[in-house]
Amino acid sequence: MMDGKHDTDYETELLKRKSKSPSLLSEHENKRPKIDQEDSERSEDIAKQYKKFKAAPKFNSHSEELFCVCRKPDLDGELMISCDGCEEWFHTKCMKIDPDYTQLLDKFYCKFCQWKGNGITRWNKKCRMPGCLKPIRKAQKSKYCSDECGEKFLLSQLSGSQVFTPGDLSFVVNYCGTYADLKSLGSKFPELPEVLSLDLKKLPPTVQKMLIDNEQKQKDITAQYEQSQSKSKYLVRLKEMIAVINDKVQTLAGPGPAESGPSKSKKKKSRSKKIDLCCFQDDLNKDLFKGVDENLLGDTDVRDTFKTEIDDAVNSYTAGSEATERNMCLQDRRKCLRHNGWYNLLSDRVWKRQIELQAVLAKLKLEKSAELRNYSISVYEKQV
Repeated sequence: MMDGKHDTDYETELLKRKSKSPSLLSEHENKRPKIDQEDSERSEDIAKQYKKFKAAPKFNSHSEELFCVCRKPDLDGELMISCDGCEEWFHTKCMKIDPDYTQLLDKFYCKFCQWKGNGITRWNKKCRMPGCLKPIRKAQKSKYCSDECGEKFLLSQLSGSQVFTPGDLSFVVNYCGTYADLKSLGSKFPELPEVLSLDLKKLPPTVQKMLIDNEQKQKDITAQYEQSQSKSKYLVRLKEMIAVINDKVQTLAGPGPAESGPSKSKKKKSRSKKIDLCCFQDDLNKDLFKGVDENLLGDTDVRDTFKTEIDDAVNSYTAGSEATERNMCLQDRRKCLRHNGWYNLLSDRVWKRQIELQAVLAKLKLEKSAELRNYSISVYEKQV
């Protein structure tokens, strides 16, 4: 037997774990759903129900599939929901969920899954429009399920409002020169003059500090992005240099031995083996991601820009060496397992870095816009 203290502890825990449909309450009422003490179930009771539920047959004598804790077939079209834990189907009535609120369900876990600790039922916030039982648009950070509900709610708030006097309305109408101006009024957020001009002296210290820090971060990220773009251009120039090296080596190698048969018609043209060198340089892993010499990125002929590297590679290859003095690999690209695919790997690294920097820069710009917008809103709210 359990004493009164333990009974209270179990009831408290069950009250925390039990999920009920969200109720439409006024602003002065408690927004937590009320749960009757008599509706709460003890852990031992749920354990017995679960044992009975698992032992129950899956089909009745008519070969009809049975569902829910009531173990009834789906005959009357009664609304059922699937548990995100065990994937069993349960009647909303048996789970004590109002069918009108099913659209607000984010995650549903039956009482057995909640009892086992697999998860708890979660609800989406209801649309702000009275009478609408659809969930808000979380992705857009909206308090409404749709633009239509948002417009209806604001219109209902303005109806009979004492905020706008006849004089205010007259001023607005006279301020707008045309009907088109009146219709477009409010389509854009009215930024404050100090916000539009970014006059830091007229902004609060906290906003000033945020904007200064944000601007410095944007400059740093922009500099890194421009440097990353330079690296992309440098890799393109390297590819052109490698093509020149291969062409020069191919020319020096000359044509291969001719193959001829007994008949002139079957005589084959002399062919030379295509040369495709690896040309990986050891300093690429070290220097490429530190910085790039801007002199190497100009519009000059690649033969002039990389003359030293090209001549060194051609002379070393002709001499039978597998690498230059500058540690450029001169092995056949298709046979060089050590540097296999090096160019694509470096290109992908630079490209991914550019994507990361673009995302960071976009986030900083959004943070700056949000800070200025929030400041403008706070000023307008104080004036109301």
